[in-house]
Amino acid sequence: MIFTGFHPNIYKKDVHTALSFLFLPWNWFKLKKGNNTFKVENWLQNYFTVKYAITFDSGRTALQKAIEATNIRYGDEVLVQAYTCLVVSNAINWAGGKPIYVDINENFNMNVEDLKNKITEKSKIIIIQHTFGKLADLEKIIQVAKEHNLIVIEDCAHTIGTKYKGKLAGTWGDIGMFSFGTDKVISSSRGGALITNHEKLAEKIMELNKKLPESTTKTILQNLCNFPIFYIGKALYDFLYLGKIALAVAQKIGLTGKIIYKKEKACHKLNFYPAKYPNALAKILLNQFTKLAEMNNHRQEISAIYDKILQADKIKKPQLLQNEILLRYTILIDNPQKFIQIAKKKRIILGNWYDSVIAPADKYLNMPGTGYQEGNCPKAEYLAKKSLNLPINKDITYTQAKMIAELINNNL
Repeated sequence: MIFTGFHPNIYKKDVHTALSFLFLPWNWFKLKKGNNTFKVENWLQNYFTVKYAITFDSGRTALQKAIEATNIRYGDEVLVQAYTCLVVSNAINWAGGKPIYVDINENFNMNVEDLKNKITEKSKIIIIQHTFGKLADLEKIIQVAKEHNLIVIEDCAHTIGTKYKGKLAGTWGDIGMFSFGTDKVISSSRGGALITNHEKLAEKIMELNKKLPESTTKTILQNLCNFPIFYIGKALYDFLYLGKIALAVAQKIGLTGKIIYKKEKACHKLNFYPAKYPNALAKILLNQFTKLAEMNNHRQEISAIYDKILQADKIKKPQLLQNEILLRYTILIDNPQKFIQIAKKKRIILGNWYDSVIAPADKYLNMPGTGYQEGNCPKAEYLAKKSLNLPINKDITYTQAKMIAELINNNL
């Protein structure tokens, strides 16, 4: 079976580390606290050449605390693009801000002209999202921010390692936010971080971080269980459906952690976060750091295969900048659900990020709770109906990428 998501970054060493925390009694006392979180922060400081790096239990917590660190007041507006994840909207609302949705371009990132039109005297923050690893129009957006004295937070949940004019994404704004969730660039199943060179912002972020509780034991264990269960479950997915059944049962009984919970979709807070980043998951992330360049190179190579084979006359392909690194290769195509079903029959699970202006769009989504009003961002609404993700993760071979591209071409 070929997967686009389903925890695509797992290595054997990650599984061994997870098992060591799950089954070795002397490691049980190191689940929450230890040196690994500090090692992660030091790695981030060195990699991005920044003064400060602060870890959190998740990217959504990191974003919420980044917003809170700006001393946001009730009613202050946070400009954020439509075609985004629900947890971004929640982070803004829970920090006390009001999300103002900006339309996007065909590269899935913020439209600068619409941004200008939606700035008011209540505007305080711009969140720049690098969707699927495609870089937003950094220079123009930051120039707008300077003209209106707005704070810039870079949402780098989809990118680690891409440079623009020699400068890493995440270091252009006042604060850079990163996620280490299951389907991100690198993964510890759950985790997040903020980086900055601004002393006052850093002091406030660290102050907020100190007040957070430790991650719950249950949450840590669930996310550790993700590694062996997904690793084995995916390998046995088609073998008498054993893997498929195991993954379903594990989630049903709460043995594994979820990417997003029903209460979050309803815009309700959960009791286990915001929280601090646990030592056990940080240990896994340290191994993921050693694989970052390898995984990013592979993503670029698979992207190049899709770029070469897919028929450009019937498909809108991403226009890649030099050295740009995608998280998912997202095309615009009529009736993406048709291709998802065709691929499924061939044992390929394609991705649906994002099939709604605020995703995931299922029966549990409380769209009014996000503050989005239909028709506010027409381009984002249109592109959400056309988006289809092709996998470029480490497990996708060149042969598989060619097969996927040809499958799409043959069914246009």
